[in-house]
Amino acid sequence: MFEYWGDILGKGKITTDSDSITPGMIYVDINTKSRKNIYKAHRNGASIIVTDKNLSNPNIPVIKVKDIEEAYFTLLNMLYERPIDMVSLIAVHGGIKGDFIVKLLNGVFIKHFTKSLDSIKLDEFTYAFFTEKSKSIAEKLFYYILLCISNEIKVIPLNYSSDYARFNKLLKRRYDCRILIDENGERENNELETIEGQTLFVNIDNPNILKRIDEQKDNIVITFGLNKKAAVTATSIEYGEITKFNYCLQRAFHTKSGNIVEPFEVPIAINGLGINNVYSALAAISCALYYDIDLECIKDVLSKCEDRGRDFSITRFKDFILINSYCITEKDCREAFEKMQMLDYGNLHVIISALYFDIDNIEKLLFELINEWGVSLNIKEIIVLLKNEKMSSKSNMELLENGISIKYYEQLPNVVCNVINNITDRDVVLILGQDEICSAQYIFELMLSNKY
Repeated sequence: MFEYWGDILGKGKITTDSDSITPGMIYVDINTKSRKNIYKAHRNGASIIVTDKNLSNPNIPVIKVKDIEEAYFTLLNMLYERPIDMVSLIAVHGGIKGDFIVKLLNGVFIKHFTKSLDSIKLDEFTYAFFTEKSKSIAEKLFYYILLCISNEIKVIPLNYSSDYARFNKLLKRRYDCRILIDENGERENNELETIEGQTLFVNIDNPNILKRIDEQKDNIVITFGLNKKAAVTATSIEYGEITKFNYCLQRAFHTKSGNIVEPFEVPIAINGLGINNVYSALAAISCALYYDIDLECIKDVLSKCEDRGRDFSITRFKDFILINSYCITEKDCREAFEKMQMLDYGNLHVIISALYFDIDNIEKLLFELINEWGVSLNIKEIIVLLKNEKMSSKSNMELLENGISIKYYEQLPNVVCNVINNITDRDVVLILGQDEICSAQYIFELMLSNKY
């Protein structure tokens, strides 16, 4: 149906590169702030120039739009056989928590539609290479949809955000259902735009989500959580690097095709540690059942799928374990320490980014965590990543009475180097922070590869 990926965008019909214009092409002015590329595209023969800029020259064939990304996405869909009409979409509202649900569902749909978990790895690499070069949200999303269609995958989960909300005019009717796991999943406080009869999978344990859907009277709501009132819950939970529990459907529901899924209970095993993985699995399993996916297919994917994100992901090195946990709030940090109780290890080295914390608040948090967990978790040191301007007031090391040291650095490589020099066999390194610290794992791997 579609040409190979090298030619799929901007070849012969539409482009965002004014230098590649040939007579008759559409130029979308998406990547520049100046107007010089508009004039260049006109000189090269563009038949239409789509822009969000004001232009006074009546001789240039300009279409002025409010949202250039939305316009570009709409044009791509029209010019390439309307692929949006060929897919069903799932909106996952959950920020970093939603990433793992999307990963689980992607694995389920890949196996269901292609009968393999390995068939699109090459295309995924190509897509990753393309998206690194592309700055356009419209291109990235459109390209990904083409990738799925070319592999016969017709149901696509998306971690919904304000970026995708701008395409709602085109996408809204393609969303079969929505999964709401975290009310803080979107960076902006957008209203939940649903359509009548749309199925909502809702985390019943989060009261803010329940308030958010209170006005959605025309939707079908399937609740999941550890609450006894939930339609879907988990029982007999066993935490570990492989978390086990019983998936328990307590009330029947209709699938998209109209079939009825009757109440049942089945054992589930999923890679990963912590309660967030249980919630993710409950949501993903329920949603997959809604699309009439075979239960054995779902169980197989969950047992093999690994969370490569930073929701308490575990990576084993030669002499130690690295645990990466995405933390935005103090609550996230405290939850990460609670999860550490489930692991057997030697010493604990904690790396925490304080770039987005007030210095007084971070020190208060650190001393509270040390008082509560210092002995039971065998904390050896806490290394704090600080902004440059905060370093002047901090000593390089503070040694507490219980033998736990607190160190302050302003460069992430220096943090990693410190830990590597102090690590011993069976130790654990716990990384806490937001995107600014996500490269820590790669720095570990690079430094260790040079050391051994």
